[in-house]
Amino acid sequence: MFDAANSGQTLLAPNTELAAALFDWVERQHLALGHEIWPTPRIRDFSGWLRERYAERQLLDASLPRCLNDVEERELWRSVILESDGGAELLEPNGAAQSARRARRAVIDYGIPLQKLADYATEESLAFLDWNRRFEARCRELHCIAPDQLLASAPTVSGLVWIESPIWRPVVRRWLDSSAIAMLPPPRAVSAAPPRAVAAASPAAELAAMAEWAADHLRATPDFRAWICIPDLNLRRAEVADAFDAVLAPQRFLLTDADVPAPYAVAGGTPLADYPPVRAALAALAATTGMLSFEAVSDLLRMPQLHFSATDAAAAAQLDVELRSRGPSEADLADWLLLAETLGAPAMSALKYLRAFLTTLDSARGAHFLSQWVTLWIAAFEAGPWVLRQRWSSTEFQAAERFRELLASLATGDALFGKQGSVAAIRILSRAAADTAFQPQTGIPAIWVSAQIMDPWLTYDGLWLAGCSEDRWPPPLDPIALLPVKLQRDYGVIPADIEAQLQLAEDLQARWLLRAGNCVFSCADTSDGRPTTPSPLLPVSSEPVSSSPQPHWHAQALHAPPLEVLRDDAAPAFAVDVERTRGVSTLRAQSRCAFRGYAEGRLLTDRLEKPVPGFNLRERGELVHHALEYLWGQLKGSAGLAAMTSEPLEALVANSVSRALAKQCEQRDPGARWRRREHPRMTALLNKWLAIERLREPFTVEQLEQGAQIAHHGGLDFRVRIDRVDRLLDGGRVLIDYKTGNVSPDWRGDRPDNPQLPVYALLRPDALVAVAYGMVNAGECGFVAEHSRPKVFKPSRRMPSSMEGMPDFPSLIALWSERIEVIAAQFAAGHAEVSPTLRACSTCNLQPLCRIPSALDDQESADE
Repeated sequence: MFDAANSGQTLLAPNTELAAALFDWVERQHLALGHEIWPTPRIRDFSGWLRERYAERQLLDASLPRCLNDVEERELWRSVILESDGGAELLEPNGAAQSARRARRAVIDYGIPLQKLADYATEESLAFLDWNRRFEARCRELHCIAPDQLLASAPTVSGLVWIESPIWRPVVRRWLDSSAIAMLPPPRAVSAAPPRAVAAASPAAELAAMAEWAADHLRATPDFRAWICIPDLNLRRAEVADAFDAVLAPQRFLLTDADVPAPYAVAGGTPLADYPPVRAALAALAATTGMLSFEAVSDLLRMPQLHFSATDAAAAAQLDVELRSRGPSEADLADWLLLAETLGAPAMSALKYLRAFLTTLDSARGAHFLSQWVTLWIAAFEAGPWVLRQRWSSTEFQAAERFRELLASLATGDALFGKQGSVAAIRILSRAAADTAFQPQTGIPAIWVSAQIMDPWLTYDGLWLAGCSEDRWPPPLDPIALLPVKLQRDYGVIPADIEAQLQLAEDLQARWLLRAGNCVFSCADTSDGRPTTPSPLLPVSSEPVSSSPQPHWHAQALHAPPLEVLRDDAAPAFAVDVERTRGVSTLRAQSRCAFRGYAEGRLLTDRLEKPVPGFNLRERGELVHHALEYLWGQLKGSAGLAAMTSEPLEALVANSVSRALAKQCEQRDPGARWRRREHPRMTALLNKWLAIERLREPFTVEQLEQGAQIAHHGGLDFRVRIDRVDRLLDGGRVLIDYKTGNVSPDWRGDRPDNPQLPVYALLRPDALVAVAYGMVNAGECGFVAEHSRPKVFKPSRRMPSSMEGMPDFPSLIALWSERIEVIAAQFAAGHAEVSPTLRACSTCNLQPLCRIPSALDDQESADE
């Protein structure tokens, strides 16, 4: 092979993976010989070589049909299937297109006559024949040729050499036999150790043993080279990378952005759409195709590709918090950008780049050819998500260059795709990026991990073959879809014939034993513990492995030494000159759990809001407050309500709702549709509430939503706002706080769940005879109260007033004062122990900090 490569001959391999390995081997041989310069080896995978030869012929003969690229071929199959009878009913047209494409290539590679296929006349074969006929007709219309037809018109070329491999297809092998000057047999390794077979307790343990085997040999022999085959690699790529990184490249787990080289590489690649520059470009394009949810715009604004510095990233996070309380649930990108700019962040880099990106795309309207869209897209990328490309890593740069190549291939398909609108064009690009596998070029490292069950041809120091269990080796049958299985067996399609599979497995196993002096076969029990049996085809009996699943720290954590426990429940005392309390919410959190009071009241660990369609629960509560404030401002009391006839009252209620909606939408406007829907709901709710108010003894509204007042407790100031104070005929006062959910008398006990009403009572104790929640909701309206007079409110059987055993209201207020002072003093002193009340954890989101399981997640542990 070395001589053939140096003499200028073309060496053909059956796939790109083998071609890359052969190319790397020749390069390493030159370096080992001390060469500083040498001719570039002409080593090609066969399908790529056919494309190159056809392109050369097109330069000489412009009348030849154009060869479809991969994207065009996939899209053409998809379109002809969707246009066929019943094609629109397919649940997964992309999968059908992939199956049809594979079936057509099998027909050509194995020389299966279409007439033979028609003779079977199964539903699947007839569908394939129809799709294939439509595909060929479209190719003729477009004056194109599919890649699988290139071999039929390939000219005779001198100087061809090909490597012997069992994965060559019959038609290709016959052509090579007649056209190439030589076939190179694979080299043979000198056996240094007998083969081994190992059995692991789990797939993770199998990967751990594999990585440790590679690491041990690399430590013993620095130039050790190995080929590892994991048949289900594509399903376990992330798991494989984690296992190998833990042993071979632990530095990759550091929290840095630098690319860290590793002594191994995983073949096959991942979807191009998953790489950061491509993902950012596609996300930006997708944001222009219609209404954009808050989650989508949040992801867009926080993309690292749009942040010039850490300061910009922090500004984007702060903007995210603002949009949660001020933004709608969805809007188009232009409206999101306008809202963000009005919130005071026009200079933030992400907004600036997104605005430039959108402005570039706005220059094109209507339908255009893909070549025009591609030109516009690239300009938009460079103005937006790719503007900071100077910071890209090597992997990111390669991914972006591959994406440019994909865009260029789309630009050549104007005749196929025709004119497309923006949304359709972006969908084509997104499908192409998702279907295109990409792997960064890092050379062939010491350890090569492959999913291909094949003869690696070259010799290695070590080979490891995974998945050699009884049910997976030989591989189970995998006939090609859409083609009759018997026909596949008649024409030698190996995956369709169990005997052929066995013969191929025996052949490959014999070849593997010749390729390396250290050959290991492995199998593993299933992840759920079901045992597996090593394949009887293996040349030796298996032995167990004791490797721990990777990453190793998972196993080490189970055997970690006991840690010394140090309880520190005291935070620094409240700094009155620097810190501010948060009203009753501070006392409420402190009463429920001292740690929660410290975290929420001083560390400001607020739960982030999330925009929802329409008005959220908090906003609906504020709407009720706004509407009732205006309503009672006009009625003045029960006399005004009784004197109001139905029509004027309806008009007053409607006006109150309209005013409340207008006021609330100054903070966040969910849109006209939701305003229209909310108006009748609020109107019905207020009418229901007024019916409850009519049942009370006469009263006059003395105070409505008065400005914030200061309550003094435990040496601290708490700003509070009382919703409403009523005065009865005998001069007694009633404090009312509106609630729009279901409520209970949660102010009772030494550690009340909500000390709100007691704090209000301590602020306005004069002539106080009752405090109450006004429960205003569509399910039930009424008062939940503590009172000294049974007739103040309509009697409530569900939640009667107990006065907590006190003889009168002044005594009850004194009791409340003692409790509030204790709670406030503990907060001021910095008490922060984890001591939740019975139901506190069910409404808390601080479990990751306090480490008490949520009552919603683990009821038994929470009860304990």
